[in-house]
Amino acid sequence: MREDDLAFVERVHRDLRDVTWLEPEEIRARARRRRRRTAALAAVAVLAAMTGPAYAMKDRPEPPPTVATRVPVDASPPRADIPLDSLLRATDVPVKSGVQLGDAGLGEVMPLDPLLRRCGGERGLPVVDSYSRYSRSLTLLSPADAGRTPVTAVLSQDVYRVDPAVGRQFVGQLRTVLDACREWRDLTVTVASRESVPLEIVHSWAVPATNFAGDESMVVRHDSSTTPGSGDGRASGSAVPAEISVVVRVGDLVTVLVPGPGVATGRADGTGSSLGYVDLEALGRAAARRLCPAAHSPC
Repeated sequence: MREDDLAFVERVHRDLRDVTWLEPEEIRARARRRRRRTAALAAVAVLAAMTGPAYAMKDRPEPPPTVATRVPVDASPPRADIPLDSLLRATDVPVKSGVQLGDAGLGEVMPLDPLLRRCGGERGLPVVDSYSRYSRSLTLLSPADAGRTPVTAVLSQDVYRVDPAVGRQFVGQLRTVLDACREWRDLTVTVASRESVPLEIVHSWAVPATNFAGDESMVVRHDSSTTPGSGDGRASGSAVPAEISVVVRVGDLVTVLVPGPGVATGRADGTGSSLGYVDLEALGRAAARRLCPAAHSPC
């Protein structure tokens, strides 16, 4: 091996000790999102070949009651699972979509941006995980265009059934961390052209709308930009498309809506995208109306 190659290997080995690795929660969250996108896009090809644009969600069958769980006929136990009618429909979203996919789960952790979690921890606000009892999700995909354009997600929705105190804790904790992390600078190191380059990533979170639906609601915007150099912020950086989410709580149900790439990533004032803040508020109200009949107690 040549001397310059050995020197490069030694430099990379030395620089790796200074790299800021992702937190385990962030790695798991990214893996879950990647699996969901991969499964959704893979299913599109099968559904398009078999049925064309179709409604591809199926309700999860309920197991027959056992002797231990059978209740009297006149009893009315509280609803536990989340019915399909609690989810948005394509007609609720003012952006054209094609196939609709869905899933259900048990005992999942309610999502909180891993970067926001890290910022909160650094500022003395450790995040307590909030667990759901039941969950259900949907993904609306863009219409297939005879293979000419890639199929992407138009909107993702997750609905969680939780104890009411847990739902209030989740939204309250989110508000507290957002207030503390309006701007957060993350310093790391990357390798480019065989050289270690300090990299500063500036994150900012804003809440452009609140209390427009259900018991509690908010629109959350996350912007970030990278600045190569010494990390002193003097060099111009490259912006990353904004991430938008809508959080709505209705009783013991909490839903998180995430528009797909390019659907709601316009300017900071909410203009310049398919869904502005007014549209997102209307979408949150539509989600709250869908949740009301299944909430404890119904609206």
